[in-house]
Amino acid sequence: MESSTPVEIDSTLYYKAVGSIAIYFATVISALVICISRTRLSASNALYVLIAICSLFTTWYYILSWFKKEYEALGSDLDRFILESDLFVQAYAIVTNTLPKWWWSSQLLLLTGTALTCWSVEGQSLRLEIQADAAKKSAPKRKWTPTWWFVLLGFFGSMSVGGPLFLAQLDPKPRKLSQARSVPTILALLILAGEVSVIVTPVLPTMSTIFTQNLILTHALFLIPSLITFNPEAHKRFTTFSLRRLYFTLAIIALISHIMYSALFLTSPIMKPIVLYRALWFNHCQTSISADMIFNNLLAAVYMVQSSRQLKKLKVGLALTVMLPILSVSTVLPLYLGWREGQLVSKDVAKDKKKKIE
Repeated sequence: MESSTPVEIDSTLYYKAVGSIAIYFATVISALVICISRTRLSASNALYVLIAICSLFTTWYYILSWFKKEYEALGSDLDRFILESDLFVQAYAIVTNTLPKWWWSSQLLLLTGTALTCWSVEGQSLRLEIQADAAKKSAPKRKWTPTWWFVLLGFFGSMSVGGPLFLAQLDPKPRKLSQARSVPTILALLILAGEVSVIVTPVLPTMSTIFTQNLILTHALFLIPSLITFNPEAHKRFTTFSLRRLYFTLAIIALISHIMYSALFLTSPIMKPIVLYRALWFNHCQTSISADMIFNNLLAAVYMVQSSRQLKKLKVGLALTVMLPILSVSTVLPLYLGWREGQLVSKDVAKDKKKKIE
């Protein structure tokens, strides 16, 4: 009878892997708790909270189911699972390694640039608003949550949980602006570089070193903007970039990508609607991403309808909502946000301010 010799485990690598897993879950849980604690519970935010809750349970059910499958595939050996599974990179590879899957995943990944731009700008505007209120004795005291907490929740949890929770902390009533808002030029460049990093993903060998490096780079490029402190209403000629122009640029990038990959799919031998449908549910990992994308589409629709209604331009919100399944959420949402920026600028306020300066 042969005796099985236990495989020796490199303790350094093992504890490093355990530490990485612990940091991952600690980050997700901490971000979730902090983001929930800053939510404004009101009737206007009820749908956002509902979307976040539904997304949280749906996406994480499939994420944990995928973890379980990977664990079982390695013989239910916990040590092997910890050492051999690179789940973060594997997940990215699974949802990008075929044309049908990339057709779906690219929409969600390109949406990240728009989401991070919006979160950074609105987060900084909220910070300044809270600081101004703090100077008023009559104003209720509020705490500002750094935007990067929502970004971490979106990256390591799901964007459709971080997104609605971020919107749920904002004042739903649109505030008229005296001038168009802008972002630091470096922020705009980082966001656009992140979009480029996403676009090149399909041409990189899956699970290769450069694939992993590009994945890390993508997340870094999108995370850094949330760490930048700035005033969206302060303009400097060369160091700021028009927010409206940035949104429209992101919409154009997403539209070109969507048209290009749609054309590739339509001209390929596998062009069948059922192929795209099956790609959504390829495995539990893909299903989690698919659910995330569906909830993000729902979030975009709710936001555009609610926001356009407050601006008394409901038809615009409804028209763009109808275009979501055609042009993709990564195209439609930045298009709407760019339009909205123009609507927020009050011509009367701008004229009064100009007269005072003169």
